Amino acid sequence: MRALFATTAALVVLAALPGNAPAAPLDGSVPMLCAVNSVVECTRRGDCERSTTEDAEVPAFVRIDVGKKLLISVDGSRTSPITTVQRNNGRLMLQGMQNERVWGAVINEQNGQMAATVGEDDGAIILNATCIAP
Repeated sequence: MRALFATTAALVVLAALPGNAPAAPLDGSVPMLCAVNSVVECTRRGDCERSTTEDAEVPAFVRIDVGKKLLISVDGSRTSPITTVQRNNGRLMLQGMQNERVWGAVINEQNGQMAATVGEDDGAIILNATCIAP
């Protein structure tokens, strides 16, 4: 019985520690960091195949700053303006265009999962990523 009480007390103390504070929101109110998990490139004819961030020429990690209306590569060498921001039903939706590419992203505000597309004149790139608000 004493061991059960000690275990329960330890769990209560751990739950109260600051490390268990709620995560920052993923609603665009604070900057986010997103890591690309998968890349698929599709030709205009509809042929699609798995790819890499390097081959698709997209950053593997990107910061999203809705307040500044910018996507920024982690090294700061690449940026893209966010032209449209909308929130609806727990989703943060972003759009932009730059260098003859148009892009759009949807981020689930609860779990940080992002689906994004980049459209070009010769095809499209489909990205899946995970975002956090550090």
